[in-house]
Order: sequence, then structure tokens, then C-alpha cells
Amino acid sequence: MRRTRFLLPLGFVTGICLVGMGATASPGPAPVASAASASPAGLSPLLFVLIVFLVCMAIGTIAIIAGTGGGVLFTTLFMGFTSIHPDIVRATGLLAAVCGTRIGGRRYLRKGVANIRLVLILGSCYTLFAVLGAVFGLELTSKFGNTGVVIIKIALGLIVAAVGIMYLLVKGTAYPKAEWVDRFSKRLGLKTSYWEESLKKRVDYQVTKVIPAALLVCAVGFVSGTLGLGAGWAITPLFNLVMMTPLKVAAASAAVIISLGDTAAVFPYLMSNAVFPIYAVPTIAGLMCGAELGSRLAVKVKAQTIRYVLVAIMLGTGVKLVFTGVNML
Repeated sequence: MRRTRFLLPLGFVTGICLVGMGATASPGPAPVASAASASPAGLSPLLFVLIVFLVCMAIGTIAIIAGTGGGVLFTTLFMGFTSIHPDIVRATGLLAAVCGTRIGGRRYLRKGVANIRLVLILGSCYTLFAVLGAVFGLELTSKFGNTGVVIIKIALGLIVAAVGIMYLLVKGTAYPKAEWVDRFSKRLGLKTSYWEESLKKRVDYQVTKVIPAALLVCAVGFVSGTLGLGAGWAITPLFNLVMMTPLKVAAASAAVIISLGDTAAVFPYLMSNAVFPIYAVPTIAGLMCGAELGSRLAVKVKAQTIRYVLVAIMLGTGVKLVFTGVNML
């Protein structure tokens, strides 16, 4: 306990130091026509990164309690309420999704909760289409200019609003049972078990509908790479409600897949000079500190209340993004 109390302030101070270092780094050539969009206009670099850090810390706290990814909230809020170029926001959002899921994914793999066969099969589909989506998204903004930005904002607004409604209406099943299993899923040998700590026993489950799920994962990967959203909002319910995996296995497997796929999807943005330390460092540091704080508050705060707040934020931001995109036409 003492060690944990010592590490949290240490991590906080380390994050602030990294933010300061990021603020002094040269951003390099901008991925847009004007380099002004890559700099915090009207603010000193240190003040700018401090504001981003605090905002992302709040985002990370809300996200971890509500059970969603910080990358989703980051991308929608910064795309909807700031003038930062979409390439930079999407690249930073993917980095945020990678950092958040990589920590959890490693823990899930150690405990054997994540289904490694499922990760290898569907992770390859997700990774390929996430990279294609990233390339497509960069082409939209570079070749079509303002029109491409409009398309991205309207598409992001519609998807985020739909995700908000999904969070409100769809509820996962902790231990679903597959009533019918197709031949292809049986041949893949995806019937397995994991140790459920809350029940103090092993839980057996059989994965089904691999082919339709793989097609949906490809679509989710493409959307994730194009809009810089991450994909926990879609892959977890997909595994749980379509493939009939236990909710904990679905979340664990989704975390591993996202950590792999979004790592690859960041590279097209990196090669296009869309990753800047002045944005990436405070965002990642803030989300990680917020996740640590949120995990401590989760036992005291009603998750359902935070979930309603999350839905309101996503619906409001989604509507604003659509109106902003329409007004830019």
C-alpha cells in the first residue's frame, strides 16, 4: 500500500516533467498547409501542455469508470471543440488508445483471460484494416482539403452519437451461452476456459460466428484507423453479443487486439509527420494518470451515473461535430 501511494505522486511528477520536455521539442514539418495549426496559438507551450494534461486526466478518469476507452472521448472532444488539425487529433487519439490498452492487455495475457487464438485470428484482420483506414484518412485530408475535413467530422459525429445511444441501450451478458456453433468455428478449436476469480472456478465457453465477426472487425478496424477512435467501443460488445464470449474475455481480448492493431495504424500518421510531442506527451500522461485516479474512485462512485454523463458528452459532441461539418460546406 505504501509503495502504491509513493508511485502515484512519482508518476504524476514524471508526467509533468515529460510534458515540459515535450513542450520544448521541435514539432517538425506540419501535415497541413499552414504550420500555425500545429502550434498552441495565443498560449505559451508550457501552459498549453498543462491544460491538455489536465483535460486528458479528466477524460481518463471518466473513461475508466464508465468502462470505455479514453481515445474515443479524446478524439471526439478535441475534434469538436478545438481548431487542431484532424490529422494531429487522430494520430494522438490512436496513441492514447494504444497506451491505455497495452497495459491492460499485458495483464490479461498473463492471467490467461484473453483468448490468444481469437486474438491472433481477428487481430490480423483488425490490424490490416486499421492501417488501410489510417492511409485512407490521410488521403482524405491531403487530397480533398476542407472537403475531407468535413467528411471526417460528419462521419465522426454520426458514429459517436450512435455509440452514445448504444451505451445507453445495449447491455452485455456476463456469461452468454452459444446455442448454435457453426462448423468453421468448431474447426478453429476456440472452445476453451479461463479462471474466473469472482466465482472461484473455471468458466468454459465456445466461440461462434467467427466469419461474420471477422467481417465486422474489418469494418471496425477501418473506421478506427480513419477516425483515430480506438475500437473498444465496438469490439467488446461484438465479441460478447455476437461471438458469445464471456464479458471479461471479450474486454480482455479486445484490449490485446487494439494494442496490436492501433500500434500499426499509428505508423501512417507518424510517416506523415502528424505526431507532435507537444500534443502526444501531455495526452498520454494525462490519460494514464486519469485512469489511475479513476480506478481508485470506481469503488466509490456509481458507474451508472458516470455512464449517463459519458452518453451525454458523446451525444452532445456528436451533434456538434455534425453541425460543424455541415456549416463548413
